[in-house]
Amino acid sequence: MAGLATVWRRPSWVTRGGAFALLSVLAVWASVETVLWSESRALVRLAEAGRDRLTLYGQSLHDELEKSANVPLVLSGDPEVAALLAEADGRRREARAERVNRRLEGLKEQLHTSAIYILDAEGVTLAASNWAEGEGSFVGRRFDFRPYFTAAMEGRSGRYFALGTASKLPGYYLSMPVLAGGRVLGAVVGKTSMESLEAGWRGGGERVFVTDRWGIIFITNTPEWRFRALSPLEPEVLQALQDSRQYGEAPLPPLALVPGRTVTSVDGEGYVMVSRPLVDGDQWTLHVLMAVKESRAQARDLGLLASSAAGLVLLGLFFLVHRTRLRRRHTRDLERRVAERTVLLSESNRRLLDEVADRRRAEEDLRAAQDELVQAAKLAALGQMSAGMVHELNQPLAAIRTYADNGVTLLGRGRVEAARGNLLEIADLTDRMARISGQLKLFARKSTAVAEPVSLAGAVDSALALLAGRFAADAIDVQWRRPQPELMVWGEDLRLQQVIVNLLRNAADAMRGVAERRLVITAVRRGDTVLVDIADNGPGIAAEVMNQLFEPFFTTKPTGDGLGLGLSISEKIVRDFGGRLSAANRPGGGAVFTMLLRYWEMP
Repeated sequence: MAGLATVWRRPSWVTRGGAFALLSVLAVWASVETVLWSESRALVRLAEAGRDRLTLYGQSLHDELEKSANVPLVLSGDPEVAALLAEADGRRREARAERVNRRLEGLKEQLHTSAIYILDAEGVTLAASNWAEGEGSFVGRRFDFRPYFTAAMEGRSGRYFALGTASKLPGYYLSMPVLAGGRVLGAVVGKTSMESLEAGWRGGGERVFVTDRWGIIFITNTPEWRFRALSPLEPEVLQALQDSRQYGEAPLPPLALVPGRTVTSVDGEGYVMVSRPLVDGDQWTLHVLMAVKESRAQARDLGLLASSAAGLVLLGLFFLVHRTRLRRRHTRDLERRVAERTVLLSESNRRLLDEVADRRRAEEDLRAAQDELVQAAKLAALGQMSAGMVHELNQPLAAIRTYADNGVTLLGRGRVEAARGNLLEIADLTDRMARISGQLKLFARKSTAVAEPVSLAGAVDSALALLAGRFAADAIDVQWRRPQPELMVWGEDLRLQQVIVNLLRNAADAMRGVAERRLVITAVRRGDTVLVDIADNGPGIAAEVMNQLFEPFFTTKPTGDGLGLGLSISEKIVRDFGGRLSAANRPGGGAVFTMLLRYWEMP
């Protein structure tokens, strides 16, 4: 037994070397696995960020297309346009065409569209905003081969993206029929360039593009990818596209895209690719490519860090084993010489006490380092928080654009004071956007942002101001029964306004087919809560869709009228305030949406 104990206390160098080698192999394996895991998690985060960007870019494209839809819609009901198309006398038609030309030219400059033109029943252009551009003018040109003309002559709106046969510039075409006595006289066509939209997309840092049903890229923030296909096109498809002249004489070569299980390669560069079908257009698909180069570099850095940590652990184990061996040898010497070496033993005890103090200091340093690592991880999450803030900035940005467009119109009409009011609204909205970015600063500190008292009447007034033009155009009677005294609720001013705007817009959309449209807003305090009702006199909500109203991407609107995100986002915002959003049908007809918010009582 004594011999066995001696062997256990003194392991051979071969045994110690084998154990050290095994630990080294395990450390290398752990480093490799750390790199692989880190890269996998980085790709997952890129995909999540890409899906967030899909929502943002899809909404911006939808807003751009919807903005351009108003011009043909309004002009199709204009008496002067109808008179031009119905005029049979050549001399009077020329006089009418001259007046319409100048009017269309002014509208183009005012609304910043590419072109606006009037086609007769044969597809010949009678008037155009570019009438004075010589050879570039559309006047006299035939466009009866375009699908948007065919759709208009069938009495419906037409939407089409193509390369202009005259201008050689790509654009989105939207046509509306001009009707008189149940007969289609012709069509009003508006062309919108996507250059400003693509320029805005370039600021995000990722590759963004839209493809048609054949996989051809026609809207993108990467110009060299425009009119390239995701895969080689069949000969019959190429022939059909050339016959339709949709993309002019573009050869439509394939993009060097190699799809993978998690990473897609384009021209030798790796990307995480996320895609989503769009409700706008004819089988359009939106794609976002997030570059993986930086994420992979971070994964390699993490692997090097893991390898270094493993090396330090191995060195520490080796030092610990060696130290233990020395300590045991020293202990045996003390046992043999305890009688004559009491002084040396006391000195050894003092050294041991010093080592204990050093170890305590090391533990305190370790705890401090752990606290710093927690704060660093919290700051790293700011990237994900900022991606979530993008959608909340979309509403004030759209409002700023609306006020800016209105300001241009008012200045053109000489209404300087009204334009000044719009500029003040823009300044207020930029202050609100600054408060959103302030949430990032609050998160960076070691404290949590809390809700604050918000004026309910102020939020409703701001929302009504944003939608005043829409309500006036749709002849909607808005009855805002302002509570007395003023009610204050817990929440955030900008996000509460966003919820109210979403509900008001939905109500306006629901009353499109109603002759006399009425919208009623009420607010009542009930104990420590406030009930806000937004009621319309539309057709109400069908029973079969009531349980799906607040689901993401669910919508009852026609294709192209929405993405189905408004109610889902609004319900989440109200829930974040500690409240609740619900919907019901009114007994007398129509629907009512109710917000239950926490009441704040002024001290």
